[in-house]
Amino acid sequence: MSTSPTVGFVRHEFLPPSETFIYTSMRSLRRYAVRVFAVERLSRDKFPEGEVTALRDLPLGALEALLYRATTLSPRLSRWARGVSLIHAHLGQTGAHALLTAARCGLPLVTSFYGKDVTVRRSRLRLLPAYWHFAALAPALFRRGDRFLALSQHMRGELVAQGCPESKIRVVPLGVDLSRFQPTQRAPRARTRVLMVGREVEKKGFDDGLRACAEARAAGADLEVMLLGTGSAGAGPLRALAESLRLDVTWAAPATPVSSAMQEADVLLVPSRTARDGDQEGTPTVICEGSAAGLPIVATRHAGIPEQVEHEQTGLLAAERDVAGLAGHLVRLSRSADERHALGEAGRRKMQAEYSVEAHRERLQAVYDEVLGRS
Repeated sequence: MSTSPTVGFVRHEFLPPSETFIYTSMRSLRRYAVRVFAVERLSRDKFPEGEVTALRDLPLGALEALLYRATTLSPRLSRWARGVSLIHAHLGQTGAHALLTAARCGLPLVTSFYGKDVTVRRSRLRLLPAYWHFAALAPALFRRGDRFLALSQHMRGELVAQGCPESKIRVVPLGVDLSRFQPTQRAPRARTRVLMVGREVEKKGFDDGLRACAEARAAGADLEVMLLGTGSAGAGPLRALAESLRLDVTWAAPATPVSSAMQEADVLLVPSRTARDGDQEGTPTVICEGSAAGLPIVATRHAGIPEQVEHEQTGLLAAERDVAGLAGHLVRLSRSADERHALGEAGRRKMQAEYSVEAHRERLQAVYDEVLGRS
């Protein structure tokens, strides 16, 4: 009787609340078992499943975590690695930390990139202690690692430009549980509700989004605006900006289910941009969710977004920081429920074909098969 090979997921923090996509990926696998190694386990209520070894939960684990962070060496990681067939590191900096263990244990190493980690070596982030090892070891990681997973063709190009062999890169888009986001029959109403969702951080561009909504209203669009954030420190400046713009905004409680907010919306606005420290998006999960819910997307041509949103087919795109362009798209969609519906329907079809859990699972398992020489 054959047993399934075991993939060892490594993510130093398993998992921040926003990283549902890694948990979804782990749970999607069918022909492979999964074990997880982490320095610290987070969000246990949100991510309860999985066999997780977390250093800080073990005797003297806090000391070993310091050793591991400083040197990439961990005796417990080495023992854990003996029970897996390959290591899959999530984030470039995690791949750098796992490189020595993979080499010592003779294991293949797969590393996934998600956004910020692609730009670290070209930004001020490389000066932060959390990224020192990656900044130094990236050439060795690219040389010795077996496969590198990118969320988009844009990300593939960024990795190639930094010296990663193109032959080792595979594009594996996010997998999203589309069943949680269903199109709804939206009752006709006078005002068009524009929704923004995400953490209140610079790369999300919510300040540009608020300005675009204010400009669209000044141009005659009858809009109402909702922002579903996380309640972080960045929320205060956004509220102050909305007040200065005299823009009425519904600030949804952070605990509001995203699916519920999307059922009440008419347009999803995603005004992402490159932050001053170089931080970028990968392919925002919220776009997959919004399209799955049948919403037309108004977004920027940032990172992998143009691969998620086909301009004039599933949504409307503008340049990064182009407030006037975003405003013009909002005005246009506010005047045509039929166009909103057509774009939303096309977007859902695209998500089902390219970003479903099933599509993700097949692409990811194909990478594992390739690395392990399995047919």
